[in-house]
Amino acid sequence: GSVREGPFAGSKLMDFKKIIRMALDEYYEELLRALAGLTPQERRFQPEPESHHIDFAVWHMARVEDGWIQGFARHTEQVWTHNDWHEKLGISAKDSGYGYTADQVTNLPRFEIDDVMAYYDSARRETFGFLDDLSAEDLEHCPQPERRPDYSIGKMFSHIIVEEAQHTGQ
Repeated sequence: GSVREGPFAGSKLMDFKKIIRMALDEYYEELLRALAGLTPQERRFQPEPESHHIDFAVWHMARVEDGWIQGFARHTEQVWTHNDWHEKLGISAKDSGYGYTADQVTNLPRFEIDDVMAYYDSARRETFGFLDDLSAEDLEHCPQPERRPDYSIGKMFSHIIVEEAQHTGQ
């Protein structure tokens, strides 16, 4: 039978916005737990020369979300440059960490974790604002059909959730 006939009959169904928000919040809260109490030295530890450190992962996660929402979906200036976070953190305006070499990861400018998390929070507010304005039909929309003809808003959110959950686990 259908959900309406089963054990959930009469219950209010959860909409896609709440599910996406819950997923984004879940890994973000796990990230905050993982960061709690770490020293700057612990955050910069690299177990292998080719691996990345925690500071890189956290910065990259914020950049990924900002880039997808602002750059890909909205076609607007990213929070990273609009609010001068690149200057505050001492990292190039064009950088996101994508394609970084091991040397670039190792030499990422040092920053206070509270600063990168303030950037992340700013990007997250924009993500939730974008999400709040979406309709279910918008999930099928491909914002950049010339570059990514099969990459819809729904696929973008799926990618953000999976990639950032993976980075949180790292």
